Amino acid sequence: MIFANIMQDKERLNTFWKKLLHKYRFVIMTDDSFEERLSVKLSRLNVVTFSGFVIFTCFFLTVLLITSTPLKEYIPGKSNTQVKKELIELAIKSDSLETKLYNRDVYLQNINNIITGGELITPSASEAVQQTDGKISFEKSKEDSILRTAVESEEKGSIIIKKNNSNDFLVFFSPVNGMITDRFDNKTKHFGIDLVAKEKTRISSVLEGTVVISTWTSETGYIIGIQHKNDYFSLYKHNSVLLKSVGDFVNASDHIAIIGNSGELSSGPHLHFELWHQGTPVNPENYISF
Repeated sequence: MIFANIMQDKERLNTFWKKLLHKYRFVIMTDDSFEERLSVKLSRLNVVTFSGFVIFTCFFLTVLLITSTPLKEYIPGKSNTQVKKELIELAIKSDSLETKLYNRDVYLQNINNIITGGELITPSASEAVQQTDGKISFEKSKEDSILRTAVESEEKGSIIIKKNNSNDFLVFFSPVNGMITDRFDNKTKHFGIDLVAKEKTRISSVLEGTVVISTWTSETGYIIGIQHKNDYFSLYKHNSVLLKSVGDFVNASDHIAIIGNSGELSSGPHLHFELWHQGTPVNPENYISF
């Protein structure tokens, strides 16, 4: 019984190979005269082999075209080179905007602290590092180092001159003609001077600049602050009337307010005047002759 089954399997296998290797004649003839134009002998194995070769060749050529030509940019879900560049530019711009927003928030908070008498905020090193990508590193070549050294040595003198003369062109005007009743004292946190003048005396801007504060607080009354060039900032407190608004540009000696007695910390008509440089209070008497 087993032998008979084996023999049947062999016969089926032989029949299969005979069919697979059996030759067929493929003929192309004309329609009208049945003249033979092309004749090819083929077997089923030849057809399967040729079809496999054609399919493999088409697949290989398709992969080659997609990987080595711009056609890959049209594949759904795959971004092209231009999109990648735009994404990188947007990422850089977002980092810059984040840094600028952070610096603006610190600046506005320091302005508020100046008004209320609070402590100034100094960005820490860790906060500064957070605004940049710590993985970025710039390697300097030997030629680059030599060029930097040469340029720095040539420009060192001009840099020193600029630092020494940066304030020589600033001419400060007195905000009001009056008598000093309380002087600058950093130890007691009295960051300005108090000037007493006649009632309804107009207060002038000590330098040209832009008004960044024009408001009222319960402690200091009507106050106005002006941002000047070279990182100077002047602040005028206890006014009765403000003549300028935020965003206004004023020239030196322009009238910006009228002396008053507003605010809980005021004990009489006077001007409390403060002068700041690079976020640090300075003695106005070192800059202005009262």
